[in-house]
Order: sequence, then C-alpha cells, then structure tokens
Amino acid sequence: MSQRTLIRNARVLACTGDPDERPVDGDILVDGNRIAQVSRGRLDLDTSSTRVVDVRGATVLPGLGDAHTHISWPLDFVFDHSGVAAESPARHALDVAAVARTFVESGYTLVVGAGVLQPLDDVLARDAIDAGLIPGPRIVASGLLVTSPGAISDGSGMSDVAADADGLREIVARQCDSGVRALKLFISGDGIVPEFPSDDVYMNDEMLAAAVDEADRHGAFITVHARGSASVAMAARTGVRLIHHACFLDEEAVRALEERRDDVWVCPGLHYLYAMVSGHAEPWGVTPEKIDASGYRQEFASQVEGLRRLREAGIRIVAGGDFGHQWTRHGTYAAELARYVELVGMTPTEAILAASRSMGPLVGLDVGQIRAGYLADLLVVDGDPTEDITVLQEPARRRAVLKDGAFAYVNAEVYP
Repeated sequence: MSQRTLIRNARVLACTGDPDERPVDGDILVDGNRIAQVSRGRLDLDTSSTRVVDVRGATVLPGLGDAHTHISWPLDFVFDHSGVAAESPARHALDVAAVARTFVESGYTLVVGAGVLQPLDDVLARDAIDAGLIPGPRIVASGLLVTSPGAISDGSGMSDVAADADGLREIVARQCDSGVRALKLFISGDGIVPEFPSDDVYMNDEMLAAAVDEADRHGAFITVHARGSASVAMAARTGVRLIHHACFLDEEAVRALEERRDDVWVCPGLHYLYAMVSGHAEPWGVTPEKIDASGYRQEFASQVEGLRRLREAGIRIVAGGDFGHQWTRHGTYAAELARYVELVGMTPTEAILAASRSMGPLVGLDVGQIRAGYLADLLVVDGDPTEDITVLQEPARRRAVLKDGAFAYVNAEVYP
C-alpha cells in the first residue's frame, strides 16, 4: 500500500491559470507521489491509515521551477567559470550537491539546466537525487554549452564547438547519449564580454533546424542564449523550444514568437540584468564603466518593455534567473518573480504561474498545479504570496517542501 498524507487546514493556491487567483481554505490528499484529491474545506475520509499534517492556515502552492539554472556555479561563485571548470571533480561534486540542496530548500522542486562547467554535472546530480543519495529538485539535465568557431566561449575548453549542421547533429546526439535532455546553444553574443556584443548572431537556420530535429529524435529539446532580435527570430522560426533572455525584440522577432505561441517559451533572467544595472555587482569588480561598456543599461530597459509586449501577445514567459553570482546568490531565486511584478506589471499570481503552471508543458511533466493526478511537489509557506510576492524570498516563512509526495525539506525552526 502506498503512503497517504493528508495536508489539512491549508490555504491552497492551485495555480489554475487565473492571474487573479487567491488561496482558498482546503485540504490536499497525497497518495504515493501524486495528488489524489483537493477539496474546499475539510476532506471527509478515514484517517486511520493516513498521515495527517495540519499546516494551520499556511499557504500551500505547487513547488516552484527555474528554467535557467547553473548548478555548476558554487555557492561562493564570482564569475570564475574557468576556475570552476578546472576544479577537482570530487571537490566540485560537493559544491554541486550543496547547490542542489539549496534549490529544494528554497522551494524549487524543478530546474532546467542551462549549461554546466564540468560535462556531467547535471546528469550526475540528477541521478544522485533520483537515487535518494542527495536532496535536490527534479533536474532536466543540460551539458556543456554549444558554440561555434570564433563565437563566445570558443577556445575556452568549457564548450562544444560546431561549425556546421552535421557537426551540431553529432554534438547533440553525443550529449543526449550521455543523459542530457536540455541542450543549450550560444546563438548570440553577450555584452558583458564587449568583444561579443549582444546583437551578434552565431549559427544559422540550417544548424538550428538540424539541432532541433536531432534533439527530438532523442526525446530532448534545444534551448538558446539569444539576446538580440535577429537571434530570437531565428530561434523561433527553427523550432527552438526555450529562448533565454530575448532582451531586444523587433517586429520580426515578435511575429516569429507569435506564430509559435503554443510551443515556445521565453525565459528572461530579468533579475540578473536588474542587479547588474543597479550596482549590486560593483563590490566584485563590475564597475559602472563595465556596465556602460556592456550595453546592459539599454538592454535592461529594452527587456522590460519587451516582456510587457510578450505578455500582451500571450507568449509564454517561464521563470528562470541565471542565479549563482554573488549579486544574484543561490537561494534568492524568487527575486526573479518579484521583478515580474515590480517591473513588468504581472499580478503576484501571474508571476507564480511563470514558475509553476508554465513549467509543466515546457518539460512534459505533470507539475506546477495542485490538481488530482499531478505529481505531489508542494511548497508550504507562511503568509500569502498572492498579496506579497516577496513572501517567497524569506527563508523563515518556508515551512516545508514536498517532492514526489515525500517531505524533501522541513524547516527545523518551525517544526523542531
């Protein structure tokens, strides 16, 4: 018989899709790793064979997701990619385990990898978590970043390099055979490295279409680093599933996204740009002069306006924040949601949907809703995040996290 758990006296935020949804009084019955029933008010059932957990009015919402994660970046990471890549694999594995634990303790039960610094970081962490060896979220594993000759990250030793469609197919097949399921391609520059400006375009339609086709054959999907309009448009028209950043959007890019409205997601990483232009990185040597040279001030303003436009057009925005730098520290992941409310005009519930309901279709899992039949990945917090989204950023308010119907984290300060 599977283990049954009744979560009683909850304020349930089911994430139905209504951007104005508020938590309602209810109970949740978990059977094994799935949600069996959700009720308004109390469930009338025999609890003799059921564990009862009374959350006494706390809000219960789906476990959150982040679609742009780098678990390779340690808790003390300061933009030292090559140093981490050269670290002893044994030592580095401990850093990765600490990051995985931080995600789940922060209420994040699902992450989509966006590139690693040692080739099997995501795959090995995923397998260790699935085997119960370490705590952590569900991981849709990424591999080494994929770039092209002369483009950003070429020659770094931290990327796979493809010069044409055949070479890209080979890389995609090899990474998929190793267990990767979300392959990230650099198809634009990034102004923080001034010699590779954000509006640079790398690769071409033939290469991206080949990568998408090969990934499909292996049950995987393609994600891209695309900051400029031309790279966003190319990604949309060639079938890329997940587009990171999309900071600059012209008419062609928006039109291409609209044509793919039902099977493309944009993951902005808005908080990262906000933190950079707000001076949060200055103590670590990212001076105002470097920010000026990067073009990030213009990029930030453009991204805010672009996200408002995508929201109005019904393009699916999925949360993900490129977290792990000291100015966007691990554990502060929900700051991304606060920026959507503060800058883009989303309701708090709408921002939460970007980290919950929108994640399930992206990765093909029954997650992101509190609904019968869905996986029992849940976050229990004090307070109402639909009234104040910053509730999700406060560790003391996190009572517990369930993943697969089991308690993956319990706040010892709340439940000693």
